[in-house]
Amino acid sequence: MLPDINPDSISHKQAHAGITIHIPGSVKMCWGDEIRFYWGKNLSSTTLFHRVGEKSVIRVLCISYTFTPYIQYGLVDLYYELYRDHRLIGTSPVLRVNVNYAVPVTSRQRQRKRRFTDH
Repeated sequence: MLPDINPDSISHKQAHAGITIHIPGSVKMCWGDEIRFYWGKNLSSTTLFHRVGEKSVIRVLCISYTFTPYIQYGLVDLYYELYRDHRLIGTSPVLRVNVNYAVPVTSRQRQRKRRFTDH
């Protein structure tokens, strides 16, 4: 779940400032389960240390391209896997997001562009 973010168009600025991700809970999740979250090639894992309710958020992540080892643009797959006793027991549906590469244009660049296109 990406609160307040359009997965079809994540800007360069948003990717570097940080994208908040909520991983929803399920009554099937148990104490000791491991959650492995993937943002493309990037992996973050955590262990559950409590029971989980059906409508809970079990993990809130902030993915920032400033701090991730693999920076990916274009279509990027987001999903998580649930492990119990080191065995895969479930995988979330894949959410495919589109991270735009275009760096924001500064006002000076806009002025320069106008000068060349006005003639």
